[in-house]
Amino acid sequence: MRVEDGAADIGIARNFIITTKGWKNMSKFPKNFLWGSSTNAQQFEGGRDEDGTGLSIADVRSHFGSGDNENPHPDSNFDDFKTASDHYHHLDEDIDLYGEMGFGIYRFSMSWTRIFPNGDDKEPNQAGLDFYDRMLTALERNHIQPICTLYAYDLPQALVEKYGGFLDRRCVDAYARYVDTVTKYFKGRIKYYVTFNEQNTMVWIPYYTAGVEIKDSTDLFKFDHHINLAFARAVGIVHENDPEAQVGGNICNTCFYPMTCKPEDVAEADASSYKAYAYGDIFCRGVYPKFYLNRFGNVDFESVIQPGDLELIAGAGTQTDFLSLTYYMSNISSQEGSGDTLLDTKRSNPYLPKTIYGWTIDPYGFYHYLMDFSHRYQKPILILENGMGTPDVLEKDGSVHDDYRIDYLRAHINKMADAIKDGVEMIGYCTWSATDLYSTHEGFEKRYGFVYVDKNDDLKRYRKDSFYWYKKVIVSNGEDLD
Repeated sequence: MRVEDGAADIGIARNFIITTKGWKNMSKFPKNFLWGSSTNAQQFEGGRDEDGTGLSIADVRSHFGSGDNENPHPDSNFDDFKTASDHYHHLDEDIDLYGEMGFGIYRFSMSWTRIFPNGDDKEPNQAGLDFYDRMLTALERNHIQPICTLYAYDLPQALVEKYGGFLDRRCVDAYARYVDTVTKYFKGRIKYYVTFNEQNTMVWIPYYTAGVEIKDSTDLFKFDHHINLAFARAVGIVHENDPEAQVGGNICNTCFYPMTCKPEDVAEADASSYKAYAYGDIFCRGVYPKFYLNRFGNVDFESVIQPGDLELIAGAGTQTDFLSLTYYMSNISSQEGSGDTLLDTKRSNPYLPKTIYGWTIDPYGFYHYLMDFSHRYQKPILILENGMGTPDVLEKDGSVHDDYRIDYLRAHINKMADAIKDGVEMIGYCTWSATDLYSTHEGFEKRYGFVYVDKNDDLKRYRKDSFYWYKKVIVSNGEDLD
């Protein structure tokens, strides 16, 4: 080795040492990291019968789905979606509370039936556009960037009755027109769009998520393929109508551990993970992986996939700007199967604590999840949901002491910081949820929010202890978690 080569090596080493020392002194989170929280129109807005809003599947469904594992929790009351937290009449109050906490971002979902009451009306409902205009104005007043999820399990009921929903391609056209209307009308005011809420879950529970019962594997693939086409079209529409906006898909998953080191248990854990990877491949690579197609069994794919479909999906995969994820817990897999993220907690990890609803509390699983999807897809990650659901007690003085929620979030934020330190590129972090809202499975008493909603006293809002804690987290950019 020549002397000059050695000198160069020493120089590189010096630079590396200096750089790593700099890393040690850096904040846990980048300066531009965005903190916030999330809600969902069907679970939060209420006001379902007002200002020309149409009927959605959330207004009419009476059960969670068909099958033994898809029944609602016995305390659920699906009629309550019509009122939910009545955000429709508390909009300014709610968003001003988020401003008080210091949110940098707020994720909400738009209700399709507020914009097009029947899903495919000739003209949009101006009152619906006005509602979201008021919401954006309130967010702007509080210096909060909106994240808009364009669809979250509230398909216009008229499209189910007319076409069978996403079993028909005409529903894709109606969705594309809705997205086109929204992105043109609100151009320059929404930076982040998410096409579908937890899109990978739609194929698991099509009745709840999209209002249709599936009769066979061909119908299941057709349903899912049409939603993938809708995703792809939305990506193109967002970029065409608002070049400054960013758009991505959303995956809800968990960290799957094999129950033992038996290959059969590991294989089941892998298979469970692949179900989510399939949508990562669609969102970020624009391809249908073989393991995705194989899960549908004996299907004549050529009878469903039309010329140009795969090219459309491929193009969208090269245009997405980020990958959004939700995470709540981890699960155990064995050769008998895997515990389902949402519906089955029988195979939960005996080494982890659990919520009263049986969901494991696993901050390391969050780290594993972030590292896994970041290194697999090389996209910036935006966390749309992470939180702990449990009943809260409103004290006589209006306080709510939810240290358990603070402990959960603190542990997960610390693991998120570890993931960032280890190379995960992140845009921001949204908890679930900003304000108490209607839980999908357990009704209103399973609470997630920083703000308590009193269903027994005119839906009054109360700040919980976690409200003040998260405010401190935000102002310190994640440095003060005590």
